[in-house]
Amino acid sequence: MTCLLVLVQAGASGTRSSADPIGTPTPGCTTEFRVAFVTDVAGLQSTGDADGWRGVGDALRDRPCTRARLIVPSRPSEYRHALRAGADAHDDLVIAASFLLTDAVVDAARANPGTRFVLVDPLVETPRLGNLAVLSFREDQAAYLAGALAGLLTRSGVVAGVYGPDGATDYVHRLGFEYGARYARPGVRVLGAYQPASEGAPYGNPGWGAAQARAFIAQDADVIFGAGGTTGRGALEAATQAGTSCIGAEASDSSGCLLTTTVKFIDRGVRSTIVEAAAGDWSGGVAALGLAEGAVGLGPIRRSLRADMGRRLQQIADELAAGTLSTGL
Repeated sequence: MTCLLVLVQAGASGTRSSADPIGTPTPGCTTEFRVAFVTDVAGLQSTGDADGWRGVGDALRDRPCTRARLIVPSRPSEYRHALRAGADAHDDLVIAASFLLTDAVVDAARANPGTRFVLVDPLVETPRLGNLAVLSFREDQAAYLAGALAGLLTRSGVVAGVYGPDGATDYVHRLGFEYGARYARPGVRVLGAYQPASEGAPYGNPGWGAAQARAFIAQDADVIFGAGGTTGRGALEAATQAGTSCIGAEASDSSGCLLTTTVKFIDRGVRSTIVEAAAGDWSGGVAALGLAEGAVGLGPIRRSLRADMGRRLQQIADELAAGTLSTGL
């Protein structure tokens, strides 16, 4: 039988559960491959967690003798308990769906070496453990494509990026964008700024993002890349108000300036991991998923490109996927 079993943690007093069967019972199943999918407290209200759960469903579709359950802790203090519960239940694969579970899943993997764990899209490096697979996404490749598109479309010869704090994630976005723009259009001027520590909550200052975008537009930037959460979205709104083109980062945005957004396909990464593990193909460590795996890219482009531009952008994507282009990392 293939089914999705939904369990919602209701706190210390117990759990509330319901089952959503998919397919029909298969009498020939002598064993089952079981997956526990543990979210953060936001559950499927979190876009990343929801994408991962969709990947679980895709992996289980048409796979007999496989089932999964969704576990949503009610508070962060329950993360370790929820992950260890998967080990105690002898689940074949326990997936930590959010970077918020990083410390908890590392602890759970160390305490349960016989259980295979997966951590999806963490923000920091994790210890290398044989029973912990870490799914990271080549955001540098997606940002490189964004930069290449900006370089192809700019008329002024100036493009710019507005980023969150100067840390690993935003460094990757900036480096990829700048390398891509310069590769697609040698000689292009690329401006950029990180959100300073003095400018309020990290990723949470749209006012600063908007002001920085306006400053770049005053320097003739005619394509703005807005990364860095709400800070980046402020840059997109400023571009919209100025009538300047923009590119978003990993968020659905209705800004009128939007050409496209960078995308990471968490569902595809989760699906492939489950399928491989169920087939007996397992390896711990970091799996860097990029264009070659169909795990990152650009969303739909909202402006018609000239045929030569479309071909050039596709060529760049193919070169990145083949590993013949460096994003600077």
